[in-house]
Amino acid sequence: MMKREEILALCASNPEVIAYIISLESQIKELTERLTALESRLNQNSRNSSKPPSTDYFSKGKPNPKSLRKKSGKKPGGQEGHSGTTLEMVDNPE
Repeated sequence: MMKREEILALCASNPEVIAYIISLESQIKELTERLTALESRLNQNSRNSSKPPSTDYFSKGKPNPKSLRKKSGKKPGGQEGHSGTTLEMVDNPE
């Protein structure tokens, strides 16, 4: 890759090209500064700034908690062999 001085030496006969190169360099510098500012804003979340957690849209923070309990293998509800009791219907409910 050619250095800045080499490029300017090649274009020394045409001042318009030199002015154009200098304007491009200044644009590159401005855009680089803007990019670093935007990246630093994007990297902020509620943990490293004063922003509330509700503004953390794309964070890959803590995973959802998972239970450490093991499944018992039993079906839900009354178990096999258990005689259940229920209230009997009455003729005159209060």
